Amino acid sequence: MKKYIFTALLASAFLAVGCSLDETPESKFSEEEAFKSSTLIYVNTVANVYSAIGGGLYGGTDCVHTLQEFTSDATMLPGRQGDWVDGGKWQNLFLHNFESSVDTYASVWNHLYQIIGLCNSSLDKLEQFVNENPDCQKYIYELRALRAVYYYYAMDLFAQVPIVTSSQVSTSDVAQSNRSEVFKFVTSELTECLPFLSEGKSQNEGEYFGRMTKAIAYMCLAKCALNAPVYNIDNTSATSYQAFVGTDLSGQNIASEEQGARVSEMGKSISINVDGTSRNAWETVIYCVEQLESLGYRLQGNYADNFVVANQSSVENIFVRPNDDKTYKIWDANLMRSLHYNHAGAIGYSGWNGACATLKAMSIYGYGTDNEDPRLRINYWVDTDYISEQTGAPVNDGATDQDLEYEPLKTVVDFPAGADAHDVKCAGARFKKYEYDKSSTIQGCNNNDLVIWRYGDALLMKAEAQYRLGNTAAALNGVNQIRARVNADPRTSLVLNDILDERMLELAWEGTRRQDQVRFCTFTQPSADRYVGVWHNASAGDFNNDTQGYTNVYPIPYSVLNLNKNLSQNPGYAN
Repeated sequence: MKKYIFTALLASAFLAVGCSLDETPESKFSEEEAFKSSTLIYVNTVANVYSAIGGGLYGGTDCVHTLQEFTSDATMLPGRQGDWVDGGKWQNLFLHNFESSVDTYASVWNHLYQIIGLCNSSLDKLEQFVNENPDCQKYIYELRALRAVYYYYAMDLFAQVPIVTSSQVSTSDVAQSNRSEVFKFVTSELTECLPFLSEGKSQNEGEYFGRMTKAIAYMCLAKCALNAPVYNIDNTSATSYQAFVGTDLSGQNIASEEQGARVSEMGKSISINVDGTSRNAWETVIYCVEQLESLGYRLQGNYADNFVVANQSSVENIFVRPNDDKTYKIWDANLMRSLHYNHAGAIGYSGWNGACATLKAMSIYGYGTDNEDPRLRINYWVDTDYISEQTGAPVNDGATDQDLEYEPLKTVVDFPAGADAHDVKCAGARFKKYEYDKSSTIQGCNNNDLVIWRYGDALLMKAEAQYRLGNTAAALNGVNQIRARVNADPRTSLVLNDILDERMLELAWEGTRRQDQVRFCTFTQPSADRYVGVWHNASAGDFNNDTQGYTNVYPIPYSVLNLNKNLSQNPGYAN
């Protein structure tokens, strides 16, 4: 009997933890044809995986980016008197009632394990042919490294996850791994694959456009090392993350220098081996960022150029998802769900008038003060009466006779009955970071490649690691390199909270904030926007004042637990 390889691998491979591969595909062709050249090998194994990524990391309504931003102190989706209430989903995310938004966690889990499952299927197939076709070997390393990146995200979000490395594993054989075990798997996989990965630029058009490269592996290793104190805690009780519960109850949500020092000591005791040398967590961050520098990554001269329509020439972007309205077609919800519908319509776009920045974010940016950060008006739409490109007339707020003018300091979790109609429609600074693409023929599919990781982030990671090792002068220099790029006044001194603030200023909307807050012990703290007793919609719960630390990871989706009885819920959450 002839063997066959599928042109489209099983979409339900998320359940690599449980699905068989015996379904009959609609199209198939013989392995002899599929593997007779290096190009066909790539198309029928590696390309299948990349084509499935889509907006699962960044862009989708419920994606990894959603769980990193909309639960942080930076971004919210207010209830605007009927608009965006959605059964309390968005308010519960922001107020840390994580068991109430199960569809979001399930969507993210499914995407992560779909890609892991596709990697496993392709790796199993490539292993069969590696002896007779040496080209298979480089694809094996590429897919192993890509799979490790996806396990990194699974570990970060869900902590105790199953490690599955073959498509032939059945549900009954899948076991749950401790978080530290997943950490070791991710770092060892990346380290083993590093020497064999391409030095090509994933952000530039060409052979490795959007593909796994050496730079992405170093960046992922640096990310693992940066949060290593968190990732090496095995979540066996609801208080496992007690060390990361913030102590500032004032509502200012400031990072504690004392708690930060304890986290720094934790990182010094963790050993990570990269390129044949063992270093502690902070030394590993610095080493990996220096490797990125040796590969030619540096700050783009103009901050905003990393996010323009034609951003493929960036020297800073490290890991991107290629996007356009013809080939890749990743639907990006962020600009669409943030812009006021009349503002969007005035520039020929579609807007849903939802997501906005928090009061905390505007405070850090210095909005309304003499010390406004130059990046504020690059990253957000604030103030300003908008003019229709079609009519030349001012844009109306859609509720009153007033002109549309965003109100960054009027943001609340939910607008009660009787709230000012203009405030309801206009409250909150809106997402602006990516240049609006007027050439796109598909709403939501722009030609800006979506930036997952970039060197500006890496440089701040290096500065933080230097600070945690006691080299404040070097850390201050790194932070001021970032500030000089946008002509912000240099800092003359540095404390830990300054680094956290600088990451907000530089990386707004880029999906790093939750991870940063967990590491800086501020994720569980109340802020100016969320606190016990804050007004919220009746369909949502009050702010979850977590004093144990269990909300530093998300609940494993109930649909997954029901499918695989070998898995246990993360402590602190109902089974």
